[in-house]
Amino acid sequence: MSKFLNLLKNNWSDFLIIFLILILNLFWLPTFSFWSIYPKNSLSSQNKQLVEYQHPDVPVIKMAQKPFLSSQNYILVDVATNTVLTSQDPDSKIYPASTTKLATALTALNIYPLDEIITIDQEYTEGKVMELKIGEKITIKSLVSALLVYSANDAAFNLANHHQSGVVGFIKQMNLLLQKYGLKNTNFTNFDGLQNENHYSTVYDLSQLARLSIKNSIVKEVVKTKNITVTDIDGQIKHELISTNELLDVVPEIEGLKTGWTPEAKGCFIGLINIGGHELISVVAQSDDRFQDTKNLIDWAKQNISWKNY
Repeated sequence: MSKFLNLLKNNWSDFLIIFLILILNLFWLPTFSFWSIYPKNSLSSQNKQLVEYQHPDVPVIKMAQKPFLSSQNYILVDVATNTVLTSQDPDSKIYPASTTKLATALTALNIYPLDEIITIDQEYTEGKVMELKIGEKITIKSLVSALLVYSANDAAFNLANHHQSGVVGFIKQMNLLLQKYGLKNTNFTNFDGLQNENHYSTVYDLSQLARLSIKNSIVKEVVKTKNITVTDIDGQIKHELISTNELLDVVPEIEGLKTGWTPEAKGCFIGLINIGGHELISVVAQSDDRFQDTKNLIDWAKQNISWKNY
C-alpha cells in the first residue's frame, strides 16, 4: 500500500492526465457521436410525422338486409381499411375468366420496363383479340393498356411469351405474385383466363388482387379509360379499342376495373367504386347480369355505409 502511495505521489500528474482522458471518452465523445448519427432535427421530424398521421375513415354498416343479386358469389370491400362490407360465399372456388388479366398486367409491369419493345412473331386468335400483326413492334405499356381496357387475349399472350422462359415462366411469375401476397385460394394456369379446371380463384382473393393493382399508378389510370388508340412504335398500325367495362361514363361511382366472362365462369366483374371520396372494391362472379349486380351493390353501399374518423 505504501509503495502505491509513493508511486501516486511521484507520478500524480500522469494519473491526472489519464483520468481526464477517461472522462472525455466516457462523456464527451459518445455525446458527439450521438448527435452525428442522429441529427437534432431527425427526432422532431419523426414526431411530426406521427402527429400528422391520420387513421383512415372507418366504415360503419347499418343493420340492413344483404343486397339482392343474381351473382352466386360476391364481395364488397373498403379499400382503405380492407373491411368486408358485405359478401356471399367469398371463399368458394370460382372461375375468374378475364379478371385473371389483372395478375397478367401486374406481372408484366413488375418484370418488364414500360418502354421495352416486343416484336409480334405469331398470331394468337383464341377469344377476344385486338388483331396484332406479325412483325408489329409495340411497347409493354401499350400491350398492358390494351389488356386492361379491351381485355385483348393476344396482348396477354405476347406479354407472357416475351418472358425469357416463355409462357410457362411467365405464369410461374403470376403464381409467385399470388403467393407473395398470401392469396392461397387462387391458382393460374394461363394468362388470359380461358377455362381450365385448375385455373381458379375466389371473390375474396380477387378483391385483394384488385386492392394491390390500384396501388400501381399505370393500372389505376388505364382502367378509367373508355376509349384508347394503341399504335405500334412507328404509329403506322393503329388499334382503336373500347373498354369492356359498360359502367364507365354511365355510373358515376365506377372508376374501373376489370371484366370477365366464359360460359363456365358466367359473368365476372371487379369494380373500382368511389363513393364520396371513399374507394371500394366490388367483385361479382357466377353472375347472370354482372353490371346490374354491381349497380345493386353501389346502391346498397350508398344507403347503408357511412364513414367516421375516430
